[in-house]
Amino acid sequence: MRRLFCILCIVFVSFSTRGQNCFRFTYMQQQKRDVAGNSYRGSEMKLDFDGKSAFFYNEVSFLKDSLDVIAFDKNGNVADEEAYGQRTRLSGSAPNDKAWIDFTGGTFNLYYFDVTAFYGTMPMEMPQWVLADERDEQSGYQCKKAGGVFLGREWSLWYTEEIPINIGPWLLWGTPGLIVYAEDSESIISFRLIGVERIGRGRLDEDNSYRKAKESRPASRVYALPMKEMETMHSRYRRDMEYFAKVNGILYGQSREGAAGGNKAKTYIPLIPDAYWQGK
Repeated sequence: MRRLFCILCIVFVSFSTRGQNCFRFTYMQQQKRDVAGNSYRGSEMKLDFDGKSAFFYNEVSFLKDSLDVIAFDKNGNVADEEAYGQRTRLSGSAPNDKAWIDFTGGTFNLYYFDVTAFYGTMPMEMPQWVLADERDEQSGYQCKKAGGVFLGREWSLWYTEEIPINIGPWLLWGTPGLIVYAEDSESIISFRLIGVERIGRGRLDEDNSYRKAKESRPASRVYALPMKEMETMHSRYRRDMEYFAKVNGILYGQSREGAAGGNKAKTYIPLIPDAYWQGK
């Protein structure tokens, strides 16, 4: 992987002038299911960077969205049997959460989809990372340590100047090189780089197109709000079964097949803690 990126870094020198080179970084994301427990959910996530935006998403969820547009008509009826067959064979446990940084527009963006869609946006924040002298090898790269409080969590990071791009997984960014490893102080979430490749183009534009096509269907419910309002609403939606049913326009107590299952009464741990929004 290191040898490959030595070549990619040469390409990156002309990135801003040619505007044709994109990079895809693969991370293993480990996230706690319950703050009090030791059970984690592992997900392989992609980070596409094209010089203008950094888009963080799950590959399987992206493929599901692309097939949904083909497989179903606007009323939710099957329109393409082959696409529908491919869609049903994909794993049902892939995370639908997406995050992207729009460097041109100067915004953070988060998108969640679980029956109802939630989209939030806020101005970018500049992280105040404290750069340390400590060095270590992470994922095959020589890295330096950094840390600090960002978006309500205290983070410990390892970044590499061998990849001179100041981005990282999720909404993390601002170190002097690519973030190779990140973990919060409570061990709620961690990200580790496991792959690097050069690609022709990123998937953000395609994802936006698929998202708009799905949201145009008559039964769709979409909440596009400032980040604080969206995150507050979404957190309640994930934790409160009765509120979940209300937002989705169904009767509380129905089965999952009826749209609101008992498995909605579960712990939800937002990456931006609820306390962060107090006073904002």
